[in-house]
Amino acid sequence: MIRIFKYEFRIILCKIYVPVMLAASLIYSRYLLSTETILGVSDTAPFSGWSFGKYLGDCALINMLITLLIIAFSFSERQKKAGMLTDVTAFPPKKRILIRSILIGGFFIFSMILSFLLGCIFLWRLFGEIHLGNYLSAWGLICLPCVFLITGVGMLLGRKSPALIYVLMLICLVMAFAFKGAAIDINGADYYMSMAAGLGDIEKTETAFMISSGYLITRLVYLFIGLGAYALVDVIYGGKKRKDTE
Repeated sequence: MIRIFKYEFRIILCKIYVPVMLAASLIYSRYLLSTETILGVSDTAPFSGWSFGKYLGDCALINMLITLLIIAFSFSERQKKAGMLTDVTAFPPKKRILIRSILIGGFFIFSMILSFLLGCIFLWRLFGEIHLGNYLSAWGLICLPCVFLITGVGMLLGRKSPALIYVLMLICLVMAFAFKGAAIDINGADYYMSMAAGLGDIEKTETAFMISSGYLITRLVYLFIGLGAYALVDVIYGGKKRKDTE
């Protein structure tokens, strides 16, 4: 299994465009910190949980798109031919799905960890104050639903057609920008901006950081959609050979 893991790692992540896109993600994260976060979101402090949550949600969007691109590339015709080794070795399809999910999902988590650390270092150096507990709760609520949804649904759609993954990317963008204030975006950034603004208007001051039950339910829904997609992939493709599914 270790040998196949290394092989899948090479054909999926050891590509020149992967570190390039990762670098682009970090550059974008630094841009967000120096332009939006530093000003504070909805009149909150730059180091508040609200501002950092909005920053993480925006980082999640770009990292979701990058991860979905990697999934799309992994189902390209060239990658399918490169992956024939797993058939020659009679490697179980379920384990191949698991390995791919770990690699691609791991890339997303790694990207978000880098964005998290970059944000903490930036705010600490500038203001000498961070709220690690609030930051970690925002990170978990944003990252976990995102990673399961994009990898689960991405793997399901990619096995049908890589073109469907680009449709999923479009859906992510539409939900992020077309439904401002509804806090239903997949990347989870809108909640931190709209909630902070709404509570600030009511209390006429910066409100204490909090997670509403509505937002928590929304994140759980996305998490379960991702898990459901994984279950479908396992049921539909887990027992089939590559020639039957790809």
